[in-house]
Amino acid sequence: MKMNKSIFALAAITALFSFSGCSDDINYDSTESEGRVLLVPSILNDVKADVTEAGTGSKKARKAHQRVAQTNDELAAATTIWISNSKGAVRKYNGFSQVPAEGIWLAADNYVAEAWTGDSVPASFEHKHFKARVPFTIAGGSTIQLNLECKIANVVVDVKYDDNIPTMLSDYTVTVGHKAGSLTYTADEAGSGDKEATPGYFMMPTFDKNLKYTFTGKQLVDGTTVTKEGVIENAKPGYKYTIRVKQNGGNEEEFGGALFKIEIDETEIEVADVITINSAPAISGIGFDMSEPLVGEPGTLTEKKLWIQATSAIKSVELACPAFDDLGIGGTAFEILGMNQNILSQLQAKGFKYQLVQHTGEEENPGFEEMKITLGEEFMKVFGEGSHTMTVTVTDANGKVGVGKLNMILTDAVVTTVAISPSAATTWSDHVTLTGRVMKADATNLGFKYRPQGSSEWQSVNASSAAGSRRRAPHRANVGDTYTAVVDGLTPGTTYEYMAVCDGFEPANAETFTTEPADQLKNASFEDWDTTSNKYYLICKSASDMFWDCGNQGSSSMNKNVTLPATDKVHDGTYSLKMESQFVGIGSIGKFAAGNAFVGKYLLTEGTNGVLGWGRPFTSRPKALKGWIHYTPGTVAYTATGAPDIVKGEPDKGIIYIAIVDGTMSSFNDEKWPCIVKTKEGVYFDKNGSNVIAYGEKVFEGATAGENLVEFEIPLDYKRTDTKAVNIIVTMSASKGGDYFAGGPSVMYVDDLKLVY
Repeated sequence: MKMNKSIFALAAITALFSFSGCSDDINYDSTESEGRVLLVPSILNDVKADVTEAGTGSKKARKAHQRVAQTNDELAAATTIWISNSKGAVRKYNGFSQVPAEGIWLAADNYVAEAWTGDSVPASFEHKHFKARVPFTIAGGSTIQLNLECKIANVVVDVKYDDNIPTMLSDYTVTVGHKAGSLTYTADEAGSGDKEATPGYFMMPTFDKNLKYTFTGKQLVDGTTVTKEGVIENAKPGYKYTIRVKQNGGNEEEFGGALFKIEIDETEIEVADVITINSAPAISGIGFDMSEPLVGEPGTLTEKKLWIQATSAIKSVELACPAFDDLGIGGTAFEILGMNQNILSQLQAKGFKYQLVQHTGEEENPGFEEMKITLGEEFMKVFGEGSHTMTVTVTDANGKVGVGKLNMILTDAVVTTVAISPSAATTWSDHVTLTGRVMKADATNLGFKYRPQGSSEWQSVNASSAAGSRRRAPHRANVGDTYTAVVDGLTPGTTYEYMAVCDGFEPANAETFTTEPADQLKNASFEDWDTTSNKYYLICKSASDMFWDCGNQGSSSMNKNVTLPATDKVHDGTYSLKMESQFVGIGSIGKFAAGNAFVGKYLLTEGTNGVLGWGRPFTSRPKALKGWIHYTPGTVAYTATGAPDIVKGEPDKGIIYIAIVDGTMSSFNDEKWPCIVKTKEGVYFDKNGSNVIAYGEKVFEGATAGENLVEFEIPLDYKRTDTKAVNIIVTMSASKGGDYFAGGPSVMYVDDLKLVY
């Protein structure tokens, strides 16, 4: 039996085409030394995202559909795409949306395109991993399309029962796994009759190529246990294995005192359904960058050309700008394909023209259309002194809408001040990057003035760089260049005024920005505790005020709290935080648990495993985390595969780490968290993840000096400076391998954490 598949192709261009065969005069700026690849990434998933039915059926069905759609959106956003040649990587894109719609220009050469996405975990009902690798060659002056299909890299297993099994057995399960992880399929995950099976996903480790399975159940007649074990040898990624449990009617070998049989169906994963999500039409400038404004004195703008590309027929193209009122066409907007001849003649007299190129005669690319729009020099004179934005709105046959904006700044000013958006990542708590723009070629000694809003005294700073000019400011720069200066020593959470200046010129008005606050962690001295529960302590006044949490809810099932308030070792105040790693259980029944604390919430206990939501909202960007600690490592008594540097018989290691992360969220039981940790499935925080803005850690490999707490500091390494902080993660553990239940009887005290700005 074949599994239904879906292709989710978030591609900008979906067909191959060659510009050289066109009879039009559009110049795409191709050269003999460069070619272009139209990259079409896709994910070949094994769950059909029937989003058109998301609003129908049962509540459970609706949730399932919504979860599938969200999962594919998340996979697309999390896909990493590399293009490499013999010298190494030449391009990298984080997410499908970063792949340029107009194609990627590359020097003529041989390349390999690779992509991967998802979570590479040993065994999971939710997390999958996808990979793609396609070699290709670019010739000078050519354009090619490359389909980069991310195929599932997991071995997929589901379980199905004959309809009569529930009438014969109870408590029946199938456990499937390898040396790195396993899954247990209960009746909820198994298929039977019209009930669909829930597939499990396995990443095969290099040291184990087989999947072992164990079927167990109790006969309803006498309560005896039925057991059967088997092996799926050399399980292959990209294949689905269905374990079928049947009642054989006496025709097959009996096991467990009853007549049952197990069959294994092997099926290569194939694609049956194609769902293509095309991008909106792309609008770009020919020979200039539309993301940068056109600048100059009124009446000096020259001819400009725009290029539109659409994956299906172009239905309408509208140009709009308040300045169009002066064109004499009776309004501030016009639609190109539907305009009457009178308006077209008036526009043509101003130097406006367009050319629509259709590819209906091309077998492999019947839908692709493109248009070149020429805005002549006379047309550009309609834009007088001031700032103007011309909006180009394109609608295609699929109903997709693309919007491009051409901004213009026309003034007699020598320099202009570039406004700083409140969301700009260039504004920190203690420094900011100011930007100005050169409007006249005789601008010299570029710089800025700034002051706290309401102050009467200005401070000055010279420009540090001028983009587009080979010469460093404060020397003369070219018209249109931007120049910058970094201002340090600012006060957090303060609004400032600033203006761009140069020799002989100072504007009449100033712009403003507000520095980030220097926020601190809540309850960072660990004075607040909730002891109202008879079973476990919480690190907060009440559950409604929770910022920190720990593993006490899990360990309390064995009447132990691994994290407690302490009074014997305190830096300041009444309490410190004491984390004590220990075996939690009775006799041999139980598990090693690390003393720990984290910013977030303990969500659920799964057997002896936990599900944790890590992170809290946080919009500041500190430089470091300071605090006070006393650490006494025990001798490692428990080890695990995932904790290779934790060696039995050697001293344990403690760890504290901090991460500033973006707004990427994961869901669990209708709650969203920056990171969901699932110890049962081996799902942990990834310090190298694309959502990480900054990270810092400190591993404690020996006992701290003396009997009292000592100070420590963890600097933050900012991997991304182009993004504002959205959430913060802080995790502390007396045993570094605690995520894997590895370590020894170690004790860590922490007090008075402080973020440094």
